[in-house]
Amino acid sequence: MRNRFTALSGAFALFFLTCCTNDDPEPMDPIVTGKTLTAAMGANMANQVYVDLSSGTLTSVAVNSWELAFEKSGNGLKTNSAKKVGVAFPATGDFDSVTSKEGLVFAYDSEDGELSETALAKWALNTPYVLDLGIDANGNVLGFRKFMITAKTGTSVSLRVAELDGSNATNLELSMGTENFTYVSLIDKKSVSVEPANWDLVLTAVSLRTGAPCGALGGGAKPGVNCDVYRLSTTALINSYAGVRAATDDPFASLSASDDPASERNQKNIEASNFGLLKIADYTALGPSAFGDAIGRGWLQILAPHSSGIYKVYDFMTYLVKDEEGHYYKLRFLAFKGGDNAENGYPTFEYELMNE
Repeated sequence: MRNRFTALSGAFALFFLTCCTNDDPEPMDPIVTGKTLTAAMGANMANQVYVDLSSGTLTSVAVNSWELAFEKSGNGLKTNSAKKVGVAFPATGDFDSVTSKEGLVFAYDSEDGELSETALAKWALNTPYVLDLGIDANGNVLGFRKFMITAKTGTSVSLRVAELDGSNATNLELSMGTENFTYVSLIDKKSVSVEPANWDLVLTAVSLRTGAPCGALGGGAKPGVNCDVYRLSTTALINSYAGVRAATDDPFASLSASDDPASERNQKNIEASNFGLLKIADYTALGPSAFGDAIGRGWLQILAPHSSGIYKVYDFMTYLVKDEEGHYYKLRFLAFKGGDNAENGYPTFEYELMNE
């Protein structure tokens, strides 16, 4: 009787394994083959907009939500250039002795987004820094904080943060999470969610220095007044950290960029684009770049007089992008105005999947 029960049990188990299990992998989401999208940064560039090409999705994040971003697997440390966050390096190594920003010169991240070129690329433990919190969505200055990093591992980061006069001093203990970077708000004194799980490029503002560097003016230098003046500009940064690469097809690369509306380059338009002709082979032939600003700001030019707020979008330029999953897309920008009031700050672009 026992042998009969065993045989029946074995037959039932075989039937269950054969009929009720499925070794086929779960179906993957379909790859978007083409789309036209508008990234709503806003006229005051209050949003950073992350783009995932393969899913055709946009993720908008408020620029003012963070100031610092810590690399999980290394020592990279980014500041939020999109809101003019800057860093100064006091001469003293004593946190409590830092009480003023007077006489300090602030440094900013490179516009290409490279970790080796950030203002805090060579940060050190238990070293005080002064952070310019930048501006809010209306252009109002947000003030200053002093901070130092007291510990950093792959799972956590510890900070000491205070007002310059020493008030509201706080020790922050933050978990690093599973993302490549942990974003931190020193205003709210917490980590915040910024990057989506998958993205290929982000439309964001970036701080650019205009005029002379203060070091060239000697005693007459007045940072932020007659030297080291920073303004915000729109850029497209690729997710080079995750292996995204981009190459550029520019039919008029020999023509100099200019803010003169009458310049030859500014007379060219989309009719000269090679968008419909480009293939995967052109990606290699054009020489893809691994720099964060492989797309950058080259597709957009403000025209004189700058006060008019008129931009020329170089819609004849095409960017060939190898995305995070290894798919090849061609992409071109079509407009910078959009929204309900046709304002600047709404870059519109189209892209297509390349299969050959």
